[in-house]
Amino acid sequence: MQTKIINDYELSNFSQNGEDGIIEFLACKLIKNNKFFVELGCSYGLENNSTNLILNGWSGVGCDIPINIKYFMRLLKIIKPSGEVNLAGGKIDLNNINQIINQIINKNISFFSIDIDSNDFYILFEILKNNISPKIICVEYNSFLGKEPFVTKYYSDFKRYKFDSKRGLYFGASLEAWKILLKKYNYKFLCVDSNGVNAFFILPKFFDKSISEYKGLDFAYTRVFVNKYKLAGKVLENELLRDFKDQLLNANDILK
Repeated sequence: MQTKIINDYELSNFSQNGEDGIIEFLACKLIKNNKFFVELGCSYGLENNSTNLILNGWSGVGCDIPINIKYFMRLLKIIKPSGEVNLAGGKIDLNNINQIINQIINKNISFFSIDIDSNDFYILFEILKNNISPKIICVEYNSFLGKEPFVTKYYSDFKRYKFDSKRGLYFGASLEAWKILLKKYNYKFLCVDSNGVNAFFILPKFFDKSISEYKGLDFAYTRVFVNKYKLAGKVLENELLRDFKDQLLNANDILK
């Protein structure tokens, strides 16, 4: 494929939104690929960003709630990965993130993914503060927080539908908030996936110079919620910002 549009490489073997293809494309552009991943929110193995990597000989660390890890471990017994894969069960918060940090702090991470539908922004910020610098980062962004650098408040017992019982759209961080955080650590924004779920960032110094020739989608509203509620993305955005205007923080204030 000769296209210079990153989204044209989207492909899903196990990922939900074409991430597998984007990850493979970016990994091929690395100057050196250590084939080590970290996925926080790895689900049960059949819908995530790491199983495809495992099948291609990668090693890594995955974390999710215990029941999902139980099923993922069963899948690994079937796959019989050639690389070492360590899975941990438990809800991730700022009180226990050091356990994961200690596990990955000396690893040369080629790909990092976080999708825990809650305090993602705070968790990744804590990881980056500990001088952990994955070459490729994939984060879930909340498209309905709009174009401002909004982040939901931190709660150790965060549950989307507890705070937003109507739609479950109060979670995470806007794309602009992620850009501000990751720019602080020298990351470059590349694109979002076509379904408006994940955003991809890279550390340019680890990539072939040709990566600068590629462009991708700058923004998209999350298709699954637009379809679910049969409302335009802008309508859902306006509703969320109206109902939760006092429950949102500015990323710049968090990073001070």
